[in-house]
Amino acid sequence: MTVSLSRSFPIETGIDLDFRPSSYVADWCATAAAVQNIVGEERRERVHQRLAAGGLRAPMPERLLADHLTATLRDRVGSLDPARNISGEYLPPYEPGENEIARVVLGTTPRLVYSLRAWTRMLPGKRPHFGKSTRRTGEDHKVYRLVGEGGVRFTIPSPWSVGVLSVRELIQLIDRAQAPHLDDVPKHLPFSEALVWWRAQNEHDGRALQRFVRVSSVVYPELGAFYRQRLRWWVAGRLARSSDCMRFADALDRAMEGWWQRAR
Repeated sequence: MTVSLSRSFPIETGIDLDFRPSSYVADWCATAAAVQNIVGEERRERVHQRLAAGGLRAPMPERLLADHLTATLRDRVGSLDPARNISGEYLPPYEPGENEIARVVLGTTPRLVYSLRAWTRMLPGKRPHFGKSTRRTGEDHKVYRLVGEGGVRFTIPSPWSVGVLSVRELIQLIDRAQAPHLDDVPKHLPFSEALVWWRAQNEHDGRALQRFVRVSSVVYPELGAFYRQRLRWWVAGRLARSSDCMRFADALDRAMEGWWQRAR
């Protein structure tokens, strides 16, 4: 199902919610493959820019392409410009065979980075939360975890599936994520909107709030456009209804719930 502009949920760009990649390895282009597991947000951006400008003609420093920097190099790079260079660099190491499939970047200083990761595990047959149910042992299961810096812990209800997720299923997985620092946020809010609500307690600039959460993926290229449009719509509607930002006016949240029911 392709989502397009509508009065109830105005996504300006058509997005195929049923798109399902063949795997979680972002090998569909050289740039995606190069940046997929680089944890540092600044390094990812620099590699992307250099490749987009024809950077394959000359080798890039190994430190730019490394998934993780050594502790010594990380401290050295961070000391040059902590506000830019440390974002994402303190994310936990990857498990064997694990890949990042999406990331959430917050507009703090320095930027906070949350990484959604997936790996394959052969599990006894169960009924998965996403994908077709199965009772066969040895099935190809994908296991998910959302990690952050500084020991922050996230909870993802039913964090596994049979096979890779569609765009729709990935959005639902992200939307259901929970974190202790969001305990005071209304429980019905999806994860990205909950983060904006949390920020809105101290930030009342509507444009800044619309840009505060950025979701992206090199495996699902349309994911960023989906969240960008949804957050703009949600924040603009909230601000239009209340000078106190996001403390009440749940009508828009109910509208979003209704849209999801129709989109499934």
